[in-house]
Amino acid sequence: MTAASRQKRQPVGRITAIRSVEGSSALTVYVDGQRAFTVSAGVARRMGLAVGVQLADSAGRLLAGDTEGSAKKRPDDEKAREAALRLLSVRARSRWELSDRLKRKGFDTPTRDRVLSVLEAAGLVDDREFARLWAEERLRLRPVGRMLLVSELRAKRVAEETIAATVDEVYEEHREIDLATAVLKKRLGRIGTAGDRCARSRLESHLLRRGFSFEVVAEAMRQIEGEVNE
Repeated sequence: MTAASRQKRQPVGRITAIRSVEGSSALTVYVDGQRAFTVSAGVARRMGLAVGVQLADSAGRLLAGDTEGSAKKRPDDEKAREAALRLLSVRARSRWELSDRLKRKGFDTPTRDRVLSVLEAAGLVDDREFARLWAEERLRLRPVGRMLLVSELRAKRVAEETIAATVDEVYEEHREIDLATAVLKKRLGRIGTAGDRCARSRLESHLLRRGFSFEVVAEAMRQIEGEVNE
């Protein structure tokens, strides 16, 4: 892009609203009254997103279709960018998820790589932020154990080192035994008792399916039974 064309290019879009996604720490950004994309709070802070901000930076160029631009030379880039932004307007996604969805839509590897690299540079794709957001939502909405959370993040093709750091961080803030005990208490409200062997087996199986280890399940059961017997 020449200096002259940069001078002529006007800022693209003004942020008119930023709304929290219900039951999540994610934020949906509206540009000129239209839902544009969803990001984590951390990405929003790094990008300096706020109501009234004019998107003249990399995020603005994304919304305008000016991706390193050769939308004229590479018409599929603009279509792939728009498809990716539509996906991100629903929820944050890992880079692999976006690439996979774009692949299913018929975009080739070079196109996907170019567009996703620009999205990463703009802060709209960040696997570390995605992993953190996914983990926080899971533990808040439907608590799971470490094993299941690791499995879910692997299914999103998040890097192993990112998974390890994320899982260690979230379970330091939310102890597994506390989560398992909370799940048990909620379950007990449905089945009524943990007193007989059959009920105990069902409760243990439920926790194991939710990804809690045998050690955590055993300790949670001891705590619940201790409360019942008091």
